[in-house]
Amino acid sequence: MTALRAAFGRASLQRSTQTPLALQHLLRPTSAPISPAPRLRRNFSSVTVAQVKVPKDEELDLDHLLTANRWSAEELQQVSVTHLQPGDYVDRAAYYTVQTLRTAFDVFSGYKVKMWSGYMHERDWLRRVIFLETVAGVPGMVAGMVRHLHSLRLMRRDHGWIHSLLAEAENERMHLLIALNLRRPGPVFRVLVIGGQAVFLTWYTIMYLICPRYCHRFVGYLEEEAVHTYSKLLEAIDSGDLPMFQNMKAPLFARQYYNLPKDALLRDVFEQIRADEACHRDTNHHFSEIPSDAPNRMVDHLRKGHFQHQNAHAGVLRVQREAKAKVLKETFKELDADGDGFISKEDLKVVFEQHDTPFTLQELDDMVSKADRNGDGRIDYEEFVRAFEQADHHH
Repeated sequence: MTALRAAFGRASLQRSTQTPLALQHLLRPTSAPISPAPRLRRNFSSVTVAQVKVPKDEELDLDHLLTANRWSAEELQQVSVTHLQPGDYVDRAAYYTVQTLRTAFDVFSGYKVKMWSGYMHERDWLRRVIFLETVAGVPGMVAGMVRHLHSLRLMRRDHGWIHSLLAEAENERMHLLIALNLRRPGPVFRVLVIGGQAVFLTWYTIMYLICPRYCHRFVGYLEEEAVHTYSKLLEAIDSGDLPMFQNMKAPLFARQYYNLPKDALLRDVFEQIRADEACHRDTNHHFSEIPSDAPNRMVDHLRKGHFQHQNAHAGVLRVQREAKAKVLKETFKELDADGDGFISKEDLKVVFEQHDTPFTLQELDDMVSKADRNGDGRIDYEEFVRAFEQADHHH
């Protein structure tokens, strides 16, 4: 069963809750650079792949990630632009801080003018996304660090906030790394990022020490703007204003992180990122409304891949067990390519080829035989569950 489990994810079932296809860790498709696209023309601009400097496609090592979100089609459709009306003076201070920063950045970057004139090109969107994600990854790390030190200093539990905040920071960093698979910024842009991060990091750290509630509300409103930005980006792609984005294949790095099929498009990636931002929006608004020493029970934010990182005493253990059962069923269903209620070597061949990871027939035979208890040459659901449980025990 070790070989089968390695193919399904090379991780324990606790880790496999990252993705219903618990095989993500082994799916290491052959990296191939995106072929140069023909020059694409539209009524107001033209852009080529060379103009956005698409780097070589990179693989992602999933072994050490806290996060590996996988949004269902239904969840993606439910994402919408929302706004929480400010309540007291803390909420208003956070809201108007975000609006001031958003307006200043839009004017300085030329976003407002370009959106108004219809000259917001692919490279402009990438610059905006890259810069914003370098900022968005700061709050979660700062908050997690402060709460970690607070827990050490006061010698008391954190009740599940720290891992959630660190997972948020990692998720935002992954957004940045995905964008960097599409464009490498130049030296001037990098200097601006360093300067902006230095200022924002200093300010946010001080503010979190003074008023964590204000900071979480600030991030909640900041993520509202992020959802709005990605919604506008998706609208521009769907309307045909960004033809290169509309036809570009999703980078391998992003496909592996979100467990997307090999024929996924870049639009699918942006839709996944928007769902992440909506998740961070709702969670930070939630954190702002509960006492700082209250248990973190916002398990929807943690997603399947985060359950194993939470304190069981914070009320997550039961949800984790339910999530395991659900993930096993989803995984079995996805591996059962022909839907006959059994996993055969032919099913595995189809699934692995869809993820750019072909195996030899001998390797597939070996996987099936080690999980097949009744010797019928295929794996039923009971054998599938038992095989994973045994692999967990050995690990």
